[in-house]
Amino acid sequence: MNFSEVYSRIKIKSKNQLKLGGGIWFLDPPKDVSLDGYRIDDVIHYTDGIILFYFGIVVLLMTYFVIKYRARPGHSAEYDKGDRKKNVIITICMGMMVFLTIDVVIEGMAFRDLKQAFWKFPKGENVVKVEVMPQQFAWNFRYAGLDGEFATADDLIPTQNQMHIPVNTPVVIQIAPYDVIHSFFIPNFRVKVDATPGMVNTLWFQATETGEFEIACAELCGNSHYRMKGVLTVDSHEDYQKWLSSQDEEGEPEEDDWGDEDEGVPTFWGWSWKEAI
Repeated sequence: MNFSEVYSRIKIKSKNQLKLGGGIWFLDPPKDVSLDGYRIDDVIHYTDGIILFYFGIVVLLMTYFVIKYRARPGHSAEYDKGDRKKNVIITICMGMMVFLTIDVVIEGMAFRDLKQAFWKFPKGENVVKVEVMPQQFAWNFRYAGLDGEFATADDLIPTQNQMHIPVNTPVVIQIAPYDVIHSFFIPNFRVKVDATPGMVNTLWFQATETGEFEIACAELCGNSHYRMKGVLTVDSHEDYQKWLSSQDEEGEPEEDDWGDEDEGVPTFWGWSWKEAI
């Protein structure tokens, strides 16, 4: 049994016990609705499990030492600088054990997932491409029109903070900010990418079920950062095509009522699509 399974069993057991007692102490993470979100969860579960394991050892040893070396009649204090050969060997062994079971394992899991999924950008006609340009304090999205090219006259630009994608279809986004640094974060998909001034960053994901999910900015971007919330709608293929058609008919995008502080919908934005390697 690995640490991920142990952690999951402890969590389920604890939640059931707390429900019986009428209290709620454990909160479930956002539901994973992505193709590769489980990879992120596995790394988190392993990290939590192994840290809990070592924390338990430390607590047990501290309890043992407190009892053994407590002040009592007939017991004299012992002074040890910790530089004896035995102490050095134990310290090195413990350090190597922590390094091999935490750092090495987590790095191995991370690079495995990057190579198997997150760095393998999908290509082909079935891929949905979206350009994202965050601004203070809203999300702007751009879809290629009938010509299949970005930054042309027939591009589709929906209402601010509204993004639509089809289910069971790979989605590649390219993101660059209008002003300061932002971060595109969709918790239900376990993915996040920074929007860095002067750069165009790329990310891909795939939804496994329909619904509406939150888009959050995970980078402090100003005094109204808290209001920077978007909605990602995962449609069926039929509903997605209907939505695209409705955007084509509407023409100019609408602006959300965020108040006088925002600059509104930027004009003349977009860039030529750059295929990820």
